[in-house]
Amino acid sequence: MTDRRDQESAPRRVEEVREERETDRARRESELGTSWTSVILGLLTALGAGLILSGIVGAVVGAILGTGSATQSATEGGAASLIGLLITLLLAFLIGGYAAGRMASRSGLKHGLLVALVYLLITIVLVLLGAAIGSNLINFSGVTLPEVPGGVQQEAPQSVGAILTGAGILALLLPFVGGAVGGAWGARTGRRRP
Repeated sequence: MTDRRDQESAPRRVEEVREERETDRARRESELGTSWTSVILGLLTALGAGLILSGIVGAVVGAILGTGSATQSATEGGAASLIGLLITLLLAFLIGGYAAGRMASRSGLKHGLLVALVYLLITIVLVLLGAAIGSNLINFSGVTLPEVPGGVQQEAPQSVGAILTGAGILALLLPFVGGAVGGAWGARTGRRRP
């Protein structure tokens, strides 16, 4: 009869040990905080993947949409470019978030989101810096910029503005989506033991 009790209590002991290990791991992870090295290396991975993927995705999207001909319209080429850009952003930050989550092997969602956030902040700083330097250089160089004729602005169809606005919003959101999914995936695979 005691053998039977030992057999019944053994699985409970294993479960208790597993629960203790999980709570201990969660406590240690919360004490460790953010791995900024993982975030920066994840960002560099995303940028490198974006460079490699841009040509591959552009060729695939162009082949699928049939925009490889010289007689394509500007709208078709622009649509293919936007689709290629959005797919490239998603895949690049999926890879970058995965790298950050895998290297940190904890809080993958947070590390993946931080990859996209650091990318956005660097982009904003570079745009502001470029605007400040560009305007000063133009003012000091004495170059006058030509004015855009009024009729050119009216020739663009209204739907182009809506498409560009939607693509801009997606271009802001997709790095965060890719980074979060990739980070969670990388942290999950980083915890597996052989």
